[in-house]
Amino acid sequence: MVLKTKLCCFSSSKIYPWKNIKFIRLDSQVFLFINSKCKQYVHKKLKASKHTWTTMSIVGATLEVIQKKRTKSLEVRNAARKASLCEIMERIKKMMKRRIRRQRFMSSYNKNRGSSNMSKGEYF
Repeated sequence: MVLKTKLCCFSSSKIYPWKNIKFIRLDSQVFLFINSKCKQYVHKKLKASKHTWTTMSIVGATLEVIQKKRTKSLEVRNAARKASLCEIMERIKKMMKRRIRRQRFMSSYNKNRGSSNMSKGEYF
């Protein structure tokens, strides 16, 4: 079964036969809208090219330009992710150095403490 789809006057998206809003102006011009949002924007005389969710905003841009815009955001995310991982690894290294230093100090402290000639009951 083949369905005849029409295009929305505002967003240029496909409209199936059971999903449309029809508006007829006084000069008997017929407008088809996919939803009330598009209808309101036309009545407010707003431009479709200024809204990113419409296909009219993409008409001037080529496919390559759109793909470049999408890939830039991924590169930025990857760079930020790497930077944050480097910071985390540096913090972990500093913490490990502190732990090792403290363990060495405590081991030498305990050795020196236990080497006295006095028994546990004697203090003088």
